[in-house]
Amino acid sequence: MDFKVLEKTDTTVELEIKDADDTVMYPLIEQLLKEGKVISADYSVKHQELDNPILEVEVEEDADPKEELVNISRSFKDDIEEIYSDIYEEEEN
Repeated sequence: MDFKVLEKTDTTVELEIKDADDTVMYPLIEQLLKEGKVISADYSVKHQELDNPILEVEVEEDADPKEELVNISRSFKDDIEEIYSDIYEEEEN
């Protein structure tokens, strides 16, 4: 997936996420909203077939929206690697 920063302020970031769909966006939004410093997280798509999703994240004054997004992404990576390991460990047993 490719990310393009469309707009960034001290407390918000708006990203276009190439080739993402609901399978990626819903869990991402859910995890972001669990973070204490995230005020809001949402995405929109103008045209389902033609446009990429636009993710909008707003955080509290003392947080960096890009940093919160990176932390969530790392968390997802760790979760996927754990699931992958568990699946192959079960196959070997």
